[in-house]
Amino acid sequence: MTASFMLCCKKLRLFFLLLFFCSTTSVLANPSSVSIDSAELIAAENGAYLLNADFNLVLSPALEEIVNKGLSLNFLVEFQLVSPRRFWFDDEIASLTSQISLTYHALSRQYLVNRDGYQLAFSSIQEAKNEIARIRNWLVLDESISLKKGKDYQARLRMRLDQSKLPKALHADTLNSEDWNMASEYYRWTPVISQ
Repeated sequence: MTASFMLCCKKLRLFFLLLFFCSTTSVLANPSSVSIDSAELIAAENGAYLLNADFNLVLSPALEEIVNKGLSLNFLVEFQLVSPRRFWFDDEIASLTSQISLTYHALSRQYLVNRDGYQLAFSSIQEAKNEIARIRNWLVLDESISLKKGKDYQARLRMRLDQSKLPKALHADTLNSEDWNMASEYYRWTPVISQ
C-alpha cells in the first residue's frame, strides 16, 4: 500500500508540475530553441570519418525549472550522408542517431548528461547545456565505408527533442508548445573527402 501511495504522489506531483508549466509557457519571453552553428567531417588516420558540430541550445526558464524538478529531457542528433543522384533518389551512405539526455540529480545536486551510454556530471545547467551543444569526434563513418575522392556527397545534420520519451501526460500539450517542439532545421553541407 505504501508503494502505491508513493507512486500516486509522484504522479500527482508531475501532474501539478505540468499544469504549472502549461500555464506559464504562453507568457515566456525566451522560448526554447535549437539551431546548428557549424558542422564538419574530419578524416581519421584509419580511413574513418568523425563529426564535429556546434549547436545553439536555448532552454526556456520554465523548461529549466521542469528539469530541476526531475523531468529528463532527451535529445536526438541525426546525421545522414548521401550521394546525390540526378534522376533517382539519393543513395544513402550512412544514417546514424545519437541519443543525449539531460537530468537533474537532486541528491548530488548535479546535472547529468548521458550521451550514448557515457555519463558526465556538471554543477550547473549552463555547463550541461554547453556539453550537449558540442559534439566532438563522433564516429559516423568507419573504415569499412569507402568514400571516393572527388565524388559529390551531401551531409545532413539536425538536433531535436525526443517527444516519444516525454511522460504521456505531456503528449497533448506538446502539440501547441514551442518548448516541446524543439527541432533544428537540417544543416546541409558538402564535405571534403581527402582520402
